[in-house]
Order: sequence, then structure tokens, then C-alpha cells
Amino acid sequence: MKTNYFKKLLLMLSVLFVLTMIFSTTSTYAATLKQPLLEPEAGWTRFDDTDPAIKFLGTGWTPWKATASGDKGIHYNDTFHVQLDNKDVSGTVKFNFTGTGVRIIGYANGASGYSFSSDILISVDGVEEHFPMNYTAKQARTLVFEKSGLEEGLHTVELKTITPVTRGMNVDAIDIQGGELQDIDVPMNLNAKPGNSLVTLNWNPVEAAESYVVRYGTEPGKYTETVTATKDEYGNFVIPGLTNGTTYYFVVSAVIGGVESEYSNEASATPQGPVVEPEEPSGNRAILVVTMTTGLEKEFDLSMQEVNSFIDWCETKQAGIGKASYAIDKHDNNKGPFKSRKDYILFDRVLTFEVSEY
Repeated sequence: MKTNYFKKLLLMLSVLFVLTMIFSTTSTYAATLKQPLLEPEAGWTRFDDTDPAIKFLGTGWTPWKATASGDKGIHYNDTFHVQLDNKDVSGTVKFNFTGTGVRIIGYANGASGYSFSSDILISVDGVEEHFPMNYTAKQARTLVFEKSGLEEGLHTVELKTITPVTRGMNVDAIDIQGGELQDIDVPMNLNAKPGNSLVTLNWNPVEAAESYVVRYGTEPGKYTETVTATKDEYGNFVIPGLTNGTTYYFVVSAVIGGVESEYSNEASATPQGPVVEPEEPSGNRAILVVTMTTGLEKEFDLSMQEVNSFIDWCETKQAGIGKASYAIDKHDNNKGPFKSRKDYILFDRVLTFEVSEY
């Protein structure tokens, strides 16, 4: 009995130990908002604040870099961008990314004389949220904001200080889930739609663009033709004079301060002429041939509605009701300077009629 008891106890302790290790590991490595996140989690990629795809716009920004030995190791790659003066917090942060999630890594500090903003506005794809950076304890490399569960594709982000304390905000690094940063100065999502001897292009606008340069050719990666688009033509730029049946490849770049950005993604399209389908009987027209008592035949090309109206008149008149004559529009046989020409059929002169629907 004692042996079985100790075996069961040992088994329970073993299971408890394994579960403890599992939960301990999860707690140790799972990212938690407002807690330090020294390195990116699996599935996430970290980009330093010095990455050129992160734009620190406006005034008031200080790019800080550790120089003294005591300062090193605090911030990711020993750098961060910071608004040190609470009187100048008009500067913003902008970046684009592809992926399904974004995290902002910052230096949280609420100590008197060093406190960062209590209210930072972040806009992800136009959806606004707020978060603080004035935590009670000093925390470097802290996960101050997280947005996950986004759809695959291009996303836009902008940050702005709303309520500064002693200082404004700061950015140490950006973590992206399942994607990467995209330069906001590069046109994105170039799309090409074929037409008759032409292709229509559209792409995401670049805010600072003065104009765009469109390049294209008949081989991937080889662009022999160049045209310029204005800053407002990003949504519907037409390239005419192309050869139907030939595939063309396109890229576009933005001109900012007289300098071209990198190329967008490559898009392709094959112009095609209008497809002419053989005309088939529509079933709503007919040739009406009316044979008069004199033997004369009158032929009319009419809609079925007009034919049915003629038949209704005949049947009604046969019952002794209605007018003695019926006017048939001659349509295309309207020759001469006339507004219209009509052939009046007298009921008592009609011998027979034939309807050939087509």
C-alpha cells in the first residue's frame, strides 16, 4: 500500500513540476503591455529607431546615442529618439509596415523632472488610440503599445504627443509581426488595369511627393520608357498608345525635394482591344409582313412590342371595337426631312399578315 501511495505521489509531483515549468516559461517570455521587452518575440522583427523607414517629422526631436559606458545597454542598440522639451512636442512619428501587428518599444519614466507624456495619440490605419509613457518606475525597452490581429497588407501609423509632462514622447524601437517596415516615401500597392491600347495605373499616394516618375517596358525589370505624373494623378494615371496583346511591366517612384525615391512594386498588364461578339438573335424583334386585299405586301422591321400592339388592334377591331386604321412607324425607312413617317393600315383592306420573330 505504501509503495503504491508513494508512486502516485511521485507521479503527481512530476506533473505539477512540468506544469510549473510550462507556466513559468510562458510568463517569462510572453510579452506584457507596460513591461520591459528586451528582445522581440518569435514571429516579430525589431527595427531600431535609426531605421530610415521611421520618419521623425517636425521639430523638437533629439536622436540620442549612448557614449559613456554607464549609458550603454539601456536602450536598444544604444539609441532612441526623444522629445526632451515639453514646450516643443509638435513633431510626429510616421511609418508604414506590412504584417499583422505592431508594437512600440519606448523608455517609460514618470519620475519628477524626467516624466514623459501622459497621453500619446497613435493612429493605425486611421483608427486612433491613446497610451501613456509616464510610468511610476523607470523602464527601458518597455512595450508601451501593441496592436495585433490586423489583416495582411500595408498599414500606416502616426504618433503624436497630446499631453506632455516634463518631456514629450520617445521611440526606442518598432516590432512588426509577420512583416517589415516600408518607407513612407516609396509609392506602394501599384496596380495596373488593361484597356484598349492603354493601361490605367493607380498606387498609394506619398504625402511629400512633388510628382511621380512612371517607368515601363515589355520585360520584367527592364524599363525603356519614362513618363511623369503629377502629385494628384496617383489614382488614375493612363498610359495610352500601347500595343494590344503585349504585356507591359510598370514601376513608379516619388520625387521629393527633386530626388527620386526607390521603385514601387512591379505591376503588369496586357492591353486588349474590344471583344466583338457575333450578333445573335435577341428574340425581341420581328419582321411584320402585311398583305393587303389588293395583293400588295407591306414589310416592317419592328420591336415585338410594336408587333403585339398591331395584333391587339386587329383582334379588337375584329370584335367591332376601335379605330378603322392603325399607324405603323416606318423607323429606318424615314427618308427625307421629316420628323417621322407612318404607314396607316385600314382594317378592311388587310387580307393577312405574317410575323417572323428574330
